[in-house]
Amino acid sequence: MNYLKKITFIICFATGICQAQQKITDASYSLSGLIDQKIPVELTVSVSKNVVLGNIRYVKTKEKKPIKIIGTLDSGTHYHLEEFEKDGNISGIIDAVLKNGKLEGTWSSTKSDAVYPMALDVQTKINPKPEIFSPVLSDHFEGTYTYQYGEDGYQGSITIKKIKGQIYSYDIGSVTSAPGRNIADASGEVMIKNNQFTIEINKSCSFLATFYNGFISITPVPSGQSRDCEFGLNATLEGTFLKVK
Repeated sequence: MNYLKKITFIICFATGICQAQQKITDASYSLSGLIDQKIPVELTVSVSKNVVLGNIRYVKTKEKKPIKIIGTLDSGTHYHLEEFEKDGNISGIIDAVLKNGKLEGTWSSTKSDAVYPMALDVQTKINPKPEIFSPVLSDHFEGTYTYQYGEDGYQGSITIKKIKGQIYSYDIGSVTSAPGRNIADASGEVMIKNNQFTIEINKSCSFLATFYNGFISITPVPSGQSRDCEFGLNATLEGTFLKVK
């Protein structure tokens, strides 16, 4: 996944953080169709403001296991969705527009430069169970959260440990794409309040970490502002980190 697309996704995600924490689901859809005109899939998504959660199933696979979807909705019709495997690896990316009951666009692989057309139809007779957008309970903050855009793409990990009360320690590190990986990292102790904490690198560089149900979103403060974070070229702490343990 290229740097610009990664940052665009994170900026879109950041605008919906507060709204999505309100347990409100604007809409839920069940869709089915084909990737590359030959790979059948079933996609279920819930939307809260501009945040999208759900799962995708590849129906011709042996186990047909659901793969977690986390993404954004932009301008009311454009969906950017990322497939998160259980270990935090992002295996595929969907960019598509929902119009007149059809979700049409592309599916791209993080393992290669392959991009395939995708066309799914909304199943109007199916009413999927809404996803939970509310943050985790406070006693579940501890753990390890990661993301990885394939073996060669951006990667990141953050570990949260409780010290006492609302005080926690964090240790975060991320790298840019191979082969010339550059590093961004930070660690410290913070108070988690209202399911959020701030990572302050210096006076001109800080990030907001927000807990969701099973993942953390880390975004710059303020969103989209250029900063001198003293990281390597294009390295950043930004990202959507899935809880893996």
